[in-house]
Amino acid sequence: MDWKKELVNILSKPPLTDEPMSLHTSLRIGGPAEIFAVPQTFDELRSVLQLAGEYNIPLFVLGHGTNLLVRDGGIRGIVLSLHDLSSGCSFFGNRVRAGAGVSLSRLVRKAAERNLKGLEFAAGIPGSLGGALYMNAGAYGSSISELVREVVTVDYLGNRRVKPLEELDFSYRCSSFQSEEVIILEGVLELKRGNHKEIMNRVNEIQRRRQSKHPQLPSAGSVFRNPPGNIAGKLVEGAGCKGMSVGEAEVSPQHGNFIVNKGNASAADVLNLIELVKQKVRDTYGLELELEIRVIGEKGSE
Repeated sequence: MDWKKELVNILSKPPLTDEPMSLHTSLRIGGPAEIFAVPQTFDELRSVLQLAGEYNIPLFVLGHGTNLLVRDGGIRGIVLSLHDLSSGCSFFGNRVRAGAGVSLSRLVRKAAERNLKGLEFAAGIPGSLGGALYMNAGAYGSSISELVREVVTVDYLGNRRVKPLEELDFSYRCSSFQSEEVIILEGVLELKRGNHKEIMNRVNEIQRRRQSKHPQLPSAGSVFRNPPGNIAGKLVEGAGCKGMSVGEAEVSPQHGNFIVNKGNASAADVLNLIELVKQKVRDTYGLELELEIRVIGEKGSE
């Protein structure tokens, strides 16, 4: 039997064919996913993973599509969205157990409602908890790894596993998940008791700072990692790259570490602009910028 027909039989929600990834990324860029699947239960997810293994089908797990650039040729195989499967959260004491699909903004809000502090730095960060754990997301001197107590994963054979803190390895914008063939299902974070007014003041302050500094046009967030002892945005600005563009992709005049889509930018536009910026910074400072965003998918016909 054709694997695509088997997939239809596995999923209670019909998978989509040739689904434009531009509809699922914050940059609003990306070619089609061959198959876009949204499992409704863990059993469905496990069956999809087993099917992919049996037929050697490429798999990509999509969070909220932030910090992501999908090439113009799209993605072969199956794009898995855990949105419907892992979007719940529950609080117990000072801890919260949250699905990988829960947005950081929702977690911040729910924690603040319970007078729990520690997540304020994530106010305004787009994306999901799963993506934040994968990238060790952070801002304003804090990162998600400081709060993590355990993470539940499933490997590509369908085996579910609870990983305690001592088995997790985090560093700047990096986690051990980036070198493992596992899917993050949920995480447990430990917060602290705080004063509601102080928590909300901090949340509102960070949101205001983000809104004043960050562009409103579609972007994938920070493009480059901060080199040790430096700030990528300042290096890009110092190299004279602010406002530089290729096609409809532009280095934001508002923030040097953001590339925005002015309307109909292609992934090729963004990638070409990234190379120009890296060369300018290399020529000006002798430093090599590394990408913070993930680049996936097939090249287009350009």
